[in-house]
Formats: sequence, C-alpha cells, structure tokens
Amino acid sequence: MTIRHILVPLFGYDGDRVSLNAALAVAKRHGAHVAALHVETDPLEQTPLMVDVGVAITELVEAAERHAAHRARNAAKTFEEWQGATGTPIDAEASMRPGVTTAFLNVKGNEEDLLARFGRLTDLVVLARPQKNDAADLIAVRIEDVLFGAGRPVLLVPNDITEAALAKIEDGPALVAWNGSIEATRAVTAGLDLIKAMGKVRVLSIKEGKKDPHPASDLTHFLAWHGVAATVGEPPADAGKATAEHFLSAAREAGATIIVMGAYSHGRLRQLVLGGVTSHMIDAADLPVLMAH
Repeated sequence: MTIRHILVPLFGYDGDRVSLNAALAVAKRHGAHVAALHVETDPLEQTPLMVDVGVAITELVEAAERHAAHRARNAAKTFEEWQGATGTPIDAEASMRPGVTTAFLNVKGNEEDLLARFGRLTDLVVLARPQKNDAADLIAVRIEDVLFGAGRPVLLVPNDITEAALAKIEDGPALVAWNGSIEATRAVTAGLDLIKAMGKVRVLSIKEGKKDPHPASDLTHFLAWHGVAATVGEPPADAGKATAEHFLSAAREAGATIIVMGAYSHGRLRQLVLGGVTSHMIDAADLPVLMAH
C-alpha cells in the first residue's frame, strides 16, 4: 500500500502532539500529507435526555458545550504550535506539491461517525496510545471506532515515545504477529510499505488448537516475493494477555521498532469479557504497533 495520506485525529488532550510527530516521521519517508482532524462533539448528541419530558438538561448541555469548545481550542492550538515548530507547509487542496504537507480541519458532529467517514478515505491513521488520565477511556474507545468503523490500518504509538525512536520507526526490525486471520493479513499488506525497507522481519505464529492451518512459513514465503527476508520466531505458549506480553518481550529482545498485528481477530465482545491481545496492546504497548481489523 502506498502511503500518500495520513489521518491524525486530535482530541484536545495530552498525546495529540505525539500523534502529529509520529505521523510526520512516517510522512517524511513517503512524501505524504498529514491531515489533522478534530471532531467537535455536538452536545445535543452527547447529552442524555430526561425520560419524562424528552428535553436535554440545560446545565448538562451548557457544560458539554464548554467542554467541547475547550477540547477544540486545545486541538487547534496543538496543531498550530506543531506546524510552526516543524515548518510543515500547509496545503489542503491535494496540489501534489513535493514533500510533506499538512492541514487542520475542525468539524462538528458525532465523533464516532465522523472518524469513520474521514478514516475510510486515508492510507493510514496515526494515534498515540492513551495516557492513564481522564481521557484514556475515551481515546481507547475512539481507537476501536477507527479500527471497526474505518477499516483502515492504525499506527498506535506510545504516548512517551521519543523523537529519536520515531525517526527509527521504519528502520526495523519488525515483529509480525501471525495467525492467518483476515485481520492479520490486512495488517501485513497494509504495512508492506513500512516494512519493505527494514533489514529484518521476524514472524511469530499464534497456533489456535493442536493444528496450525496457517504456518508462519506461508507468510515468510509471501514476504519474500516483496523482497522482505523474514525469519520465524518461537510462538507464545498461552493465549490472551500472556500472548501480548510474549509479543512485547520478543519485540524488545529483537530490538524491534514496530509490531504488526491483526486487531480483534476474535471480536470486541469476547476481548471485553475475557481480555485479549488487542486490548492489552492498546493499554500497555511500549513500542509502535500497526493494527488492522
């Protein structure tokens, strides 16, 4: 997949600057456009209604309006400061000028719907992993909204990642979590432009049951056709959270700069009830993760 357009949802919280920096690091390698988007939530859609009278509570609407306006101001300020500091040219008209460009768009409406709308027409969505603060749950939900609603690959980066680490994000090695699922396949094919230039790629296969209908050797053979020399690592022994920790540990040992994996291969409901690899990665991954559903 050629990366020419990168979407960066901004939420008006800590982490927006990290998302922009990560998008810029990728954009520089591919000459891509960084489209920053803030959805200013409509209080009438977000505020509960009184069952008996069917009208929104005035105080709640006003509070929601103030909060939405505050987030919008923060998002715009973060973008303005980032654009000024990086000197990234503003060009929202797809003029195909050489080099990296950027633009900021603020739209009002339903956050879930608009993230899906804009997310479906981009090559890559970049988000910072939510920090442990009041906004963490909201941003985690929005990451899921993009994965399920947009159907595009998501690059999730740690909220404390350094600029030096971002600059090496495509240097490799890459660690690929492979189970033969459609989601894992989409993640690999979406990430080909990111991993093709890497010197090393390691594939860890997730066996589901006694048989392995999708061996890692299938994937290494496919990658070889794209000029990627991949090796097979030891698969994890357990499922669920233990699997996620196994991937993170293997990635650290290999000095990996990115993990590539399918998201919610077993469905969001099951992972909410039982826990799972995707949820754990969203909560705890300490290096960039490229996901696709």
